[in-house]
Amino acid sequence: MHKKVMGFIVLSCIFILSAGCVSAPQESPSSQAAVTHKAVTPHYIVGVDANFPPFASQDRDGNITGFDIDALRWIAGKEGFEVEFVSVPWDQAIPLLEAGNIDLIASGMMVNNERRERVNFSQPYYTVSLGVAIRTGSGIVIQDIYDGRIRVGAQAGSTDATWVVENLIKTGKMPASNLSLYPDITNLTRNLEEGNVDAAIIQSPTLQQDIAGRPVVVIGTILSDQKIAYAVRKSDPELLARIDEGLSQLMKDPLWDQLKQQYGLE
Repeated sequence: MHKKVMGFIVLSCIFILSAGCVSAPQESPSSQAAVTHKAVTPHYIVGVDANFPPFASQDRDGNITGFDIDALRWIAGKEGFEVEFVSVPWDQAIPLLEAGNIDLIASGMMVNNERRERVNFSQPYYTVSLGVAIRTGSGIVIQDIYDGRIRVGAQAGSTDATWVVENLIKTGKMPASNLSLYPDITNLTRNLEEGNVDAAIIQSPTLQQDIAGRPVVVIGTILSDQKIAYAVRKSDPELLARIDEGLSQLMKDPLWDQLKQQYGLE
């Protein structure tokens, strides 16, 4: 009896040890490859001036919409990446891009040599001009701008402000104190209405949309045929190539004309 018990114990131990030696099922190379292939979709932060219709606007709930928003979402879908839009102070847009806080600048950014030194631009996608607006009945004419005889308002960080500095202040035609800078065009237009400045320089077609229904009129333009484009860091050629490729496809798609019509950019 004792021998039988001992034999049973020995057999049980052998069975347990054998079972412990059986390896767990291993993933096949194809399964591992499938897991590896499931990469995270690139996610880019787009900095916009959210008070610059029709390119970008923000409603009371914080939703950002506009021509550039719809265009970049379409491009992102085609090129296989995601975009997230955040409102940034326009005069801080390029510093934020350089610091890596955002990956792309949109909302009607005009191309100029000063900006080219700091960012890489996509291919241009629209042409704009700089318009001059005054209070209705003020009697101011466009020559008053060129002669530097009046107080001028512009958005901080804009090409509009740069034009005033380069062409009026640095040439001695206008004192620097006659230039007032505002964080966005809503504040700029309000100060024009209130008489704190005599004229406002704002990029068209944003100017026309901003002054609609206000006692303000456009008296002319100071720059025309200016190109706008998207801006990326100089160290990010891959994103630039994706933007250019997607933009080329979008401009050939019927949606492009539909978007321009929808946002008054025809």
